[in-house]
Amino acid sequence: MPLALPRSLPATPLLDLAGHSASLATTLGPGPGIFLLGHRNCKTTRQTLPYLERLHQRAVGTVVAVLQDLPDEAREQADEQGLSLPILCEPDPYELAGALELSVVPTIFLVIAGRIEALTQAFHKGDLDAFAGRLGATESLFAADDPMPATKPG
Repeated sequence: MPLALPRSLPATPLLDLAGHSASLATTLGPGPGIFLLGHRNCKTTRQTLPYLERLHQRAVGTVVAVLQDLPDEAREQADEQGLSLPILCEPDPYELAGALELSVVPTIFLVIAGRIEALTQAFHKGDLDAFAGRLGATESLFAADDPMPATKPG
């Protein structure tokens, strides 16, 4: 059964990159915002993160990555990919993914006023641009010659 939307953010335990307790709702703030739930070993997650970093750099809304990894692994990935967006960690047993009934990573969520308003699973250029537009972006995240396909499974 698909996730019923709109829906409040689950209050599940997460960690910041220092290993301290963190809250997705607090990190996202009042919104609007986007968060990605993914895993460092997922190629599609790794390929999607630079586009979210681009949106973060444009200072439009709040953009957060939630990685199903330990803080050291997530910090290593952030360093490898030059990410400055906020990153939280969801260690096993993946309570956030369970509360959201997820079976695909990456999944990207549009959050407005603390409620999940929309989501997209895997990678879809059109969905990412639509979400960016809802955050106030005025131009596409993708150059005309961007190498990523229009869609890519997770």
